Amino acid sequence: MRPPALSLNQLARLPAVYRAVIPPAYEDRQGHMNMRWYLALYDEAGDAMYPMLGLTADYFASSGAGGFDLEHHLWYPSEVRIGDSVVIRVRMLARSAKLFHYMMFMVNETRGVLSSLFECVHAHADLRTRHTSPLPAQVAAQIDALIAEHGSLTWPAPVSGSMGLKAASG
Repeated sequence: MRPPALSLNQLARLPAVYRAVIPPAYEDRQGHMNMRWYLALYDEAGDAMYPMLGLTADYFASSGAGGFDLEHHLWYPSEVRIGDSVVIRVRMLARSAKLFHYMMFMVNETRGVLSSLFECVHAHADLRTRHTSPLPAQVAAQIDALIAEHGSLTWPAPVSGSMGLKAASG
């Protein structure tokens, strides 16, 4: 399945959460970034996204909470090469009491193309019990604000259709 065409202007309205220049250690035998590093960059971007949701280092330290990715879907429409500069932007899609569904878009700023899309369902978790737990009210409110803001975009989120939340509920 091919993701729909998105312009870089459309993506520019989304918050940038992470930037990187691809180091030589990420190169594979095909001469581009190995697929394992896409997930590593998205993981770094997820950590960088947490504070914008109110999930700060202080919150995690004091609450005993954390997060678990439950599902991922990755697309690779255009290769990333060593030395390329990429930016990762986030679009929040939905949430339930314990989960949130979002997408990230890796834009190759060096080549001026969308290089990858990442879709994720993520769970808030109590790390003492190692089970999912409800999002704190202030975090849920920040996620809801992003869902509303991103829902007003004029283009539909290019979700895979293989995951997601059926309904957003507090």
